[in-house]
Formats: sequence, structure tokens, C-alpha cells
Amino acid sequence: MQAASRLMGIFFLLGLVSVVIADEPAKPSANSLDSAAMAELMAKLGAPGKPHEHLQAMVGKYKTISNWIVPGENEESVDEGTAEFKSILGGRFVTQQFKSTYNGEPMEGFGILGYDNAEQKFVGIWIDNMSTHILHTEGKLDDKTGVMTETGTCSSPIGTMNFKMTTVPTDDGFVFTLSQVTGDTETEMGKIKYVKQ
Repeated sequence: MQAASRLMGIFFLLGLVSVVIADEPAKPSANSLDSAAMAELMAKLGAPGKPHEHLQAMVGKYKTISNWIVPGENEESVDEGTAEFKSILGGRFVTQQFKSTYNGEPMEGFGILGYDNAEQKFVGIWIDNMSTHILHTEGKLDDKTGVMTETGTCSSPIGTMNFKMTTVPTDDGFVFTLSQVTGDTETEMGKIKYVKQ
């Protein structure tokens, strides 16, 4: 008798789950849209908007001052350099070409930053001559302060590394801060002051 009651309870729960699943609204799929609706949706998702205007404000040439914390040492590497941001693909993305030094060695990097309308977030990649990995980033912009906060991950010999980046606007450019994230702990690695020329 107890087995029958349990079996009836299981069937009842399965029935409830089926009703809940059936009541969930279905997301439109590519197959459910006609070609005109699909074209309209793609045009909307592909059009630059207000977040892209924020990126366009970064376009230009900059003088940079980098303050990097040298790992294992109680000192900073202070280096001057240059950066140039260019608009590409109709204002949908900006590229950054960065040249400086780190601890006396030449450093060069290249980044692409954009805003994904479908995902509703900023997305980017960064590569440089200090490693062979690609840093993938995503983030949000605070419309009131203009501060962009991104998180990023990349592979390394010790496993996946997590980072947090903030870009804070100034009167003559912006300040970029890079921190490594381990669990709940953020360790600042350095910052770069960008001064527009």
C-alpha cells in the first residue's frame, strides 16, 4: 500500500512538472520567424546604439603612464607609452594598439572592444607580446559615472586566471586598473593613465 502511495505521489509530481514546463512561454527560434521578421531582428541587433557611442568617445591617440606592481617585489614599474584607439566596422567596435615597456622590456598589445546588443554587455579580447593566450572580457557601463567594469579570463600554466578591469573617465582621458581575482580576493596588478593628445 505504501509503495502504491509513493508511486501515485511520483506520478502527481511528474504531472505538475509537465504542466509547469508546458506553461513556460517558448522563445522564438530561427525556424519560427519568417524571413522578413528575421531580417528586421538581425538589423536591430546589428545596429550601433548608445553603448557604441561611448566606445567612439575613446577613439584617438593617447600618451600613457603605466604603474605595474612587480610580482614578488615591493616596487612598481613606471613606464611611459602610447595608445591609439580606432573605430572599425561602422562604429560597432574599437581597436586599441598599445606600446610601452614593462620593467625595462618592450611591451605591445592589441585589443578589440565592442557592445553585443543581443547579450546586452560589452565584450572584448586582448593579446600582447608578453604571452600567447587571449584574454576574453565582458562588462557593464555605469551610465551615471561613466565607469566601465569588466571581468576577464585566460588560460595559464597554473590554470584559468580571472581578472577584473575598471575604466574610470578623467577630464583628459581615463584610468584603467587591472586586478587579479582569486576567490573573493582582488589583488591590484597595476593601472594605466591614458591622456588624450
